[in-house]
Amino acid sequence: MGTMLLFIHGAGGNHRIWENQTRYFSNAVAIDLPGHYAGRGRSTIEGYMEYVKGFCDKRNLKDIVMVGHSMGGAITLTFALTYPKYLKAIVLVCTGAKLKVAPMIFEEIKRNCENLMELMKRYAFSEKTPIEIKNKAVEIMRKVKPEVLYADFEACDKFDVTKSLKKISLPTLIICGKDDLLTPVDFSEYLKANIRNPILRVLDDAGHMIMLEKPEEFNKILKEFVNILRN
Repeated sequence: MGTMLLFIHGAGGNHRIWENQTRYFSNAVAIDLPGHYAGRGRSTIEGYMEYVKGFCDKRNLKDIVMVGHSMGGAITLTFALTYPKYLKAIVLVCTGAKLKVAPMIFEEIKRNCENLMELMKRYAFSEKTPIEIKNKAVEIMRKVKPEVLYADFEACDKFDVTKSLKKISLPTLIICGKDDLLTPVDFSEYLKANIRNPILRVLDDAGHMIMLEKPEEFNKILKEFVNILRN
């Protein structure tokens, strides 16, 4: 059995954002966090982390490369700090050590969630990303109930591991989009400066949804990282 890749989506997502990766990598699982297909959501990163741990325990998953996007990156960082023995490495995708959320996002979820979907098309992607890719991501987000989406952003807003990053000694890959407005490149550079010996890759013409915007480049970088782990 090859290296197990466990993909964790971000706020308002589900496993479908990783379809380009789970089709490409033979030993990969993309999780649905609670509330994003069924069940109740969580309002803390720690709550989601414990769900992921339970998922791993039920399937006896160990020696994992955990790949987390945005809120999923926050979950991955918290998991690495709490349960490092489960992990072989971590991959942090368009995320940060803290993820403060603009008040406007909470207001739009309460007032008219559809307005937020249109804002996501504007802010979560590079201007060069085709509209069909934007529409696909927004369609995924539409399937999540507003109260779950609100709780996701609440969890992100409370998240902060800036004082703990130096404790992470796992092999780490950081991937971000140069045009990301939600978690700018500065966020990834901060991670690189405070985690021991990580690899940072910044992709041109990509925003916050980099795995959908640049799947071939993303998969190539991830594959190279996994191959390094095997050697």
